[in-house]
Amino acid sequence: MAASDTESCMIVYEAAAQIVLQKLDILAHYPVCVECIPTRTRVEDAKAKLARIQEFFSTQFKSSKPTEWSGRLLRAMYYAEEFIDKFHLREAREKHKALHMAARPLTALVSKYKLGRDLTMLVKKMEELCDEKFLKEEAEGKGKKKSASSSSLASVPWQGKTLVRLTSFWDRQASTNFSFREAEKKKIMEWMKAVVYKEIGIWGEQGTGKTFLARWAYSQAKFMGYECRAWVRVSPSMDKREFLLEILKQVEKLAGDVMNMNIKEINKKLFQKLAKAKKFLIVLDDVQLSDWREILLELWNNTPHGPQGHIITTTRDKSIASYVSYGTQPIELKELDDKESKRMLAWKLHRVSDGQTLSEEKEKDILNICHGLPLHISLLGGFLSNAGEHDHAALAKEGSAMTMLDILQLSCLKLPVHLKPRFIYMALFPIAFPIPTRRLVRLWLAEGLLDSHCYDMERKPTRKPEDVGETFILELADRNVIDVVSWRADGSPKACQMLTSLYDMICPIAMSTGFLHIRDIGKSKGRNDHDPTRQQQQLPAQLRERSKIRWLAEHTTLIIDDRDGSYCDLNLGHVCSFLSFYQRRGVLTKDISTLLRKMTSENDYSLLRVLDLEGVSKPSLQGLRSTVLDSIPSDIADLDHLETLDIKHTNITSLPSSFWKARNLRHLHLNWFYVDLKKILKACGDNVVALTKLQTLSGLVISEVKEDLMTGHVNCLTTLTTLKLFLKHSDNDTTGAPEKTVADWISFGLTSLRSLTFGVIQEAKVVQEDTKVDNSTKKPRTVEEAKHATSQIGLLPELSLAEQHHDLLELYLLGQLNKPKWTQLLPVSLRVLTLSGSKVEADMMPELGGLLRNLRTLRLLANSFRGTCLTFAKGGFPSLKILKIWKLPLLQKVIIAQGAMLLIQELEFRHLDANTKVEGIKNCKQLENIYVVFKKGAWAFVEHLEGEKAKTQNLCKIEETKTDELTDD
Repeated sequence: MAASDTESCMIVYEAAAQIVLQKLDILAHYPVCVECIPTRTRVEDAKAKLARIQEFFSTQFKSSKPTEWSGRLLRAMYYAEEFIDKFHLREAREKHKALHMAARPLTALVSKYKLGRDLTMLVKKMEELCDEKFLKEEAEGKGKKKSASSSSLASVPWQGKTLVRLTSFWDRQASTNFSFREAEKKKIMEWMKAVVYKEIGIWGEQGTGKTFLARWAYSQAKFMGYECRAWVRVSPSMDKREFLLEILKQVEKLAGDVMNMNIKEINKKLFQKLAKAKKFLIVLDDVQLSDWREILLELWNNTPHGPQGHIITTTRDKSIASYVSYGTQPIELKELDDKESKRMLAWKLHRVSDGQTLSEEKEKDILNICHGLPLHISLLGGFLSNAGEHDHAALAKEGSAMTMLDILQLSCLKLPVHLKPRFIYMALFPIAFPIPTRRLVRLWLAEGLLDSHCYDMERKPTRKPEDVGETFILELADRNVIDVVSWRADGSPKACQMLTSLYDMICPIAMSTGFLHIRDIGKSKGRNDHDPTRQQQQLPAQLRERSKIRWLAEHTTLIIDDRDGSYCDLNLGHVCSFLSFYQRRGVLTKDISTLLRKMTSENDYSLLRVLDLEGVSKPSLQGLRSTVLDSIPSDIADLDHLETLDIKHTNITSLPSSFWKARNLRHLHLNWFYVDLKKILKACGDNVVALTKLQTLSGLVISEVKEDLMTGHVNCLTTLTTLKLFLKHSDNDTTGAPEKTVADWISFGLTSLRSLTFGVIQEAKVVQEDTKVDNSTKKPRTVEEAKHATSQIGLLPELSLAEQHHDLLELYLLGQLNKPKWTQLLPVSLRVLTLSGSKVEADMMPELGGLLRNLRTLRLLANSFRGTCLTFAKGGFPSLKILKIWKLPLLQKVIIAQGAMLLIQELEFRHLDANTKVEGIKNCKQLENIYVVFKKGAWAFVEHLEGEKAKTQNLCKIEETKTDELTDD
């Protein structure tokens, strides 16, 4: 095997070893090991030998291991994974199986015997691996020296300087005005401001920043009046229907059944939607297909050719860029000059924009390796900012001879070992797929990739797995191996994706070594050199060490017994994770049960831990978000290890009563329907382990709350970190006691909350409609939309969150506040505050500005303020970056004093009907974008803003459009 292939595979070897080490660590604390000295000794022996191999990996800057040895290591790791999982499965099954009492001791004895036998075999395999000459030499020569590699430095990312760097990571991000490619950005902005239909191509070699420039233009389009935007990464497997449907999904919210339209229906609907838009932008990223003319011609034939349309195409091919750049010259991206290279490297290494800070010669030498390519600078900057002296010296030794492949391999090879399995898991998602970070963390958790990082040496819990997962995402982003493509209001990552260059390298290696398998039948046609499937076929056959697939993803349709060797050649009896991204009704929704039977038919057990069918139309299983299921089976309550149930954007309106006895449930996302809180609390009171791990309870409406409801239940659900709850006020109640009961429970019982949405409504209609679904279902999408459409807002009870809710970061209050005591209501930890229907009459901005020093986003929504003037005082809101003011009919003036909101970047005004004036906008030096939505003909406010804003501040004007209310993820 070529050396480069071996180096690329090293991340798989290390990831497999890390997974087994974690499993052994958990097994060591299992009763069978604690109580049996021989078993415990074998486990510790295997751990020690595996740690020795990991230490060898950590000292390698480039691979030099024989392929045959690596293959034996991989087979040993797969063997260990399998028998440990089988042991845990046997133990769990026997706990719930009604065996005869006399048979239980014998069954337990057999299970222990099998475990001991398998551990003995594993130790033997590990001894043979560690007995190799090169490993002994490495241990003798470098074993006494403590490696200063990046792996060792970041092994505990939540301690010391590393924690400081990660927790402030997003606060140190450059604004959109600080960047690179200034000349190219100016050119593309001039092109976007043109009044005629235009297409333009951006081309350059790999790593020149084509996608970065297009993404910058795409983000700026939001503030330039583009009503419709769509971003499509043109993959090798994409046909015309899939291509057009992807655009349609982004420019218009679609119901589940619409996903099954034929291409003519898609064409018609897309053309109608774009024809109505005043401006639209479509970005086609990484166009490399051999039949690209046919794809682009289909788009041109189905988009209006008026002055409102703009299409950006990124490609490595100059001929494609020239072809699509109708009436203009394509934008060519060359290597950065020395000045821009220094600025970019300084930012990646030190988070400063001044290239002169590169004082050390070793840092300046890095520029010689990068050759002015932004991708090289980004990856090496992420690597060196976390590297030790050993890796610095090794990189300097390699010098300018390093190729693009060398840098890609280095970025993966020198990831901390705890990040490698999680990084590879991301390859299950389609290339350039925006992965919701919360979804990714919960998949890692369900797969068992976070367990061993949540405990100390004595196996006592120290951190929540969700916190560990979020820290890992921050680490990956800090090392620049993933892109964060969207952010939450609190500044944390909302969605991320693996760099496409790394995906193209990692995916075929992981597939060829049996680490994962991705089914994408479309890739059998139209393959090119950048297709991971084809690269897989070109790899040596000896890399295919295992046919027992553990991680499986479906990117197109399921074909269970096809002739091209998709699933019929694979052993699916060991699948632990199955993710599907096929959203069209048809083979998948009909044959999903066939696939699952294949996963379990070869054995009398199933190792399946993750079943993610988000977006799949009507699966014959438990519903997940964005499916169109009407109900779920009562047997769901029997899933003892169920951790997450997400039924948002479905038609499900109830859960079986037995469901509330779940012991391992961590996250529950409902569909804004009525739930009897008494049932939940009673289930917790009757069963001491029911819902004891629940952290997220979202989307429920409760009513008929009695004063004695909390009697005996004050300690229930205290593990909650996210609560989204509506309370229906009864017209027959005039005491306010039910509201006070719930308020006291939240204020003094749920003190671990990090996110709270709480509202009081007065009509029952709201519970019949999903307040979070899309427009095509004719139901309100959000809390705000539901409020206006179907309910009246009630009076919020008095909450006391300031004293005990020290971890609360996000607060959304829907309801009237009666003379609020802000210092009692709001904790200083808040980063996001949303008020709606509050009807506050006195200007609270001076007080809140001094109180909420950490606030990043402030939303004042419909009728939250009933006064005429809002004043942002000097020194107030020092961390605020986003301010949104919507539908305040009496507001006449907004005053921004000198020194207020020093970091504000975005202002948004919607439907301010009075003759509102805004003073002091020019005082906001960091302000980049002003977004205003106004009623037809109400140009006076817009003209006022035009005169007040600075020249460097963008003003986006949208006349008479529906208010896009808040949505969450």
